[in-house]
Amino acid sequence: MIGITPNGAISFVSPLYCGSISDKQLFIKSKLMDRLEPNDVMADKGFLIAEELENIGCKLQCSIFLKNKIQFDIFEMVSTLKLSNIRVTVERAISKVRQYKYFEGAIPYRCLPHVDKVFFIACML
Repeated sequence: MIGITPNGAISFVSPLYCGSISDKQLFIKSKLMDRLEPNDVMADKGFLIAEELENIGCKLQCSIFLKNKIQFDIFEMVSTLKLSNIRVTVERAISKVRQYKYFEGAIPYRCLPHVDKVFFIACML
């Protein structure tokens, strides 16, 4: 799990986990919650951490969707535009990390002791 600032800088890198772990479990184990301030977190709708964030005084910032409305009101429109701009910046930062071929496919067992450090360095480049 990585934390990314609104300007695209990677500000947090959690240890990597082998096998299957949910986003929620990873979020809790990463201790990222200890570093958050109100309104710091934006995530996709399927990232089920709203309750954990509420417990520490934060609110999950997700894109707003039209439900039974024809259009957004002004506040919703401005909020959605800001989140969309940040989302593009975040996606660019993630794609920079994904460009490294080292993380494609299986990582050799002999490399496991170093993989956290390699991932951290890749995130910081």
